[in-house]
Amino acid sequence: MRGRGWTTSRIGKRAGVALLALAAFGEAGTACAGSFDQFIGFGDSTMDSGYFRYHLTGGSPGLGGPASAPVLDGLIAATVANGGSGAFVGPGVVDTVQLAAKFGLTALPVTIPGGLGTNYANGSAQTVPTTGDNGYLNGLYNNVPIVTQISNYLAAVHNVANSNALYMVSFGGNDLTWLEVQGGSLSQSAYVQSLANALSTGVANLQAAGGRTIVVLNVYAYARVVGPDGSLTPDSAAHIDLSALYSADVWSGLKAAGVNFIPADVEGALKYASRNPTRFGFSAATVLATSPACGTTSSILCAPAQLVAPNAEQTYLWSDDHHLTTAGQTIEADYIANLLTAPSEISLLTESAVWSGLAGMAAIQGQIDPSEQHRGPNRVNVWFGAGAGNLSQKNSAYFPNASGTPVGGTVGADYLTPSGILAGAAFSAGGQVQTFSSGGHFTRTNETLSLYAGYRTGPLWGDAVASYALLQNHVARQVPIGIFTDQTSGDSNGHDLGLALRGGWDFNVGSVTTGPVAGFVLQQVRLDGFSESDTTRFTALSFGAQTRNSAISQLGWRAAVDIGDWRPFAEVAWNHEWADKNRTITASLISIAAPSYTASAVPIASNWASASVGAAYRLNQLMSLRGAMSAMFVNPHVGSYGGGLSLSVGF
Repeated sequence: MRGRGWTTSRIGKRAGVALLALAAFGEAGTACAGSFDQFIGFGDSTMDSGYFRYHLTGGSPGLGGPASAPVLDGLIAATVANGGSGAFVGPGVVDTVQLAAKFGLTALPVTIPGGLGTNYANGSAQTVPTTGDNGYLNGLYNNVPIVTQISNYLAAVHNVANSNALYMVSFGGNDLTWLEVQGGSLSQSAYVQSLANALSTGVANLQAAGGRTIVVLNVYAYARVVGPDGSLTPDSAAHIDLSALYSADVWSGLKAAGVNFIPADVEGALKYASRNPTRFGFSAATVLATSPACGTTSSILCAPAQLVAPNAEQTYLWSDDHHLTTAGQTIEADYIANLLTAPSEISLLTESAVWSGLAGMAAIQGQIDPSEQHRGPNRVNVWFGAGAGNLSQKNSAYFPNASGTPVGGTVGADYLTPSGILAGAAFSAGGQVQTFSSGGHFTRTNETLSLYAGYRTGPLWGDAVASYALLQNHVARQVPIGIFTDQTSGDSNGHDLGLALRGGWDFNVGSVTTGPVAGFVLQQVRLDGFSESDTTRFTALSFGAQTRNSAISQLGWRAAVDIGDWRPFAEVAWNHEWADKNRTITASLISIAAPSYTASAVPIASNWASASVGAAYRLNQLMSLRGAMSAMFVNPHVGSYGGGLSLSVGF
């Protein structure tokens, strides 16, 4: 780093203490993620999507002061006219634009005419305003510091931040370069701590104003300074240590300030890419910052004609010696998208368990009527059932969905007491493979023990089912990182407690029996926390234990008609979920010590309709067959249909 040495022993020890402090924070973070309606960025040139394409630079101290402004502004305009982006990525696409697009959003620079820009990040910005008057020779006079960017946004929205926005914060590179220019005139660790405090305060103000989903990147250094074959000079090693210290100070400061944020280890992601270049389309040479795609041209002044090869934006990691190409930016954007979507993706496990439990108890409830009607001399009935269906779960927009085919079988037996009380037990086993829309799947097997009872007096009837299920889940996610797809896997076991109550009043009109039905179904699904394994060690996450409570009321109508040995039937119901629908799930990085964060689980519908049709057929006085089909309607987040067949034998 420009030939200046760094003090490594004190910084390395301080960084280690900070990282250990972060690890001790555990699951205290509560940053939330769900559907987003806006992207808002704060940072430096690594996030800049064209700030100075639409705004004067003011010149640079290193290029001759304010007098250099017309020349520099003219060069940027000429670069854009010749196919450049106006951002620090050459003729490519920066990470902010790519990340926003993954959620159907834009990341236009705030300087774009028309007032539609939401990305405040700009080249040479530091955390606090030290560029113009403290000798930083590579800065632009008109840059806006990061804490000022946040203040400007809050002023523009009258201190009411968009709670549904995705916020992204990047910092550090320009601060550390400026600090290097100062030589030994400042205490590096003390100065870095002061910057961390300032940034923590700014982001805390953002959260206090209503910001909920705030991604905060750490400082990437290794991939930028590493030499051939992984070599590091003493200066480079010291710079990596100082970057780690700065990142740890910011993350721990944010945590101490009570800020709910998603920590993004872009340093780990780029470090892996630099050590495994061919997986991402690079070579041992093109992955180095000393061999950039734009050659000796600064990335903001780099048009297609300046690229060292026509496809350099995809085959080189660095655009210039400080800024990533499109391929490098994609690695960052894909990695951050994984942090945002993975918790909601994992929450699909508990939701599918709720719907499987609901279907299982409904199947037993449907069996109680035939069990009451067919008895042998010993008043005992044994039955066997099997079924299959389709379950589709729809997540928030741009978040992973899941779909699959649950299958299962049940064996049950019950006894009808002389007083008319039906009591029985059933054992069920089943499984399903739910495929994620983003790639990968989870596999579940379950074993359920159920107790059930029913009673009828005249037209009034009622039944109850209590169940306890053991759940075994294996999760295999696919995480695209640029052209490479990582594979993560993990196991999460748990259980499902359920209680279904139902009753009604039957009217007999000739051979038709019909009447209202009311029910209430309680469930509690609990899954253990687990940690994923993966190839890269930066996409895998650790997830906290999940608890999903469900309380569903049902109000409907049913009818059946006796036609000889046949008994066709149908039932419709309106369902309402009363339990808390704002469930969250906690996730933690594995690649580095960082505070845990909490994101919104898959959304839960409040209301939906269900219907079932089928028929029972009496084979003889002691045996009957029953077949039924059921489906769910007008549920915006779950689609389900299926069928089953059972055989009852009286003794």
